[in-house]
Amino acid sequence: MIRQRVFAGAAVGLLTAALGLPGTAVSAPGRDSLHHCSLRPLPLPAGVNYGEAQAVDPTGRFIAGIGTRVTDGVWEQLLLIWQGNRVTAVDTPLAGEVTGINPAGVVIGNGSVSATYRPWRYQNGQLTELSVPGTVSNVWAQGINARGDIVGRGSVEATESQLPLRWPADRPGTVETVAPLTDGVANAVLDDGSVVGTSVTPGGPPSYAGWVRRPDGRISWLSVPGKPRAWATAGRGDWAAGGVDDSPEEGDGTPQRWNLRTGAATPVHPAVGWRIHGVTASGVVLGETAVGHGDRVTPLPGVTEGIRFVRASAIADNGMVVGWTAGDRLTPVRWTGC
Repeated sequence: MIRQRVFAGAAVGLLTAALGLPGTAVSAPGRDSLHHCSLRPLPLPAGVNYGEAQAVDPTGRFIAGIGTRVTDGVWEQLLLIWQGNRVTAVDTPLAGEVTGINPAGVVIGNGSVSATYRPWRYQNGQLTELSVPGTVSNVWAQGINARGDIVGRGSVEATESQLPLRWPADRPGTVETVAPLTDGVANAVLDDGSVVGTSVTPGGPPSYAGWVRRPDGRISWLSVPGKPRAWATAGRGDWAAGGVDDSPEEGDGTPQRWNLRTGAATPVHPAVGWRIHGVTASGVVLGETAVGHGDRVTPLPGVTEGIRFVRASAIADNGMVVGWTAGDRLTPVRWTGC
């Protein structure tokens, strides 16, 4: 069974993050400079106390995330959508996490219903649940492309496995397995319809590897010779990014990217970190607290006496990074010029 920790990148809960995560400082800048990398907070609606920016569309026009409103001791989460300095709040019980937004402003995410995770889509002012297969227990939406195709995963309790799923934009209300892959997760869908994810391999080492499945059904495995395990958590344009592990046992691994056009695998500077949250159409890789430009790394600024740590969530093709800072509260932010 594929470990959720490595591939899903589970969202950090607002209350848990505000009270429980340890403070971590951003590593000192290496060869890159912070002079042009700047942080700006995103506005919160009146009455919203905390927020996280969790997704940005490839153009950088739309940002989406989750906000928390505290009323008489009751915590309520809301879907937040920013366009420039304008923010829209959407009340919904499904506002658990945002996992993607496309250039048309269509948002996807996941929420809990009766202790069961369900995926949703927000489009044209309406939030609707996505269809789920009857064979799965919990389902998550992970990525969306410009056309509106959505991919994700479902848990199959009977076999203790994961099922890569796709919701095609041209067939609303339907969900399908990303065949013929089994026991895997689909993490990103490219604008041409190709899907990027990770699965248990058919046989022999590595035990699992990343892959890209083309619209015609062709599958190319994303791995590195000599590495027992590899995974792909992000994809955009001709690039996929994730990590590899030197040990067959569970570990943190090191960051990696693949050129989907040539198949070439290139290590990402280790200072980016093994948790990869995005890759741009030009191959720039985003970690939790740093941006990797080939052999250059730009740490994301923001840690001060009042801010314990920063977290990045997503990156646009223009280099804009979105995420949040944590001090006495969680504040949604964006970085530019990094």
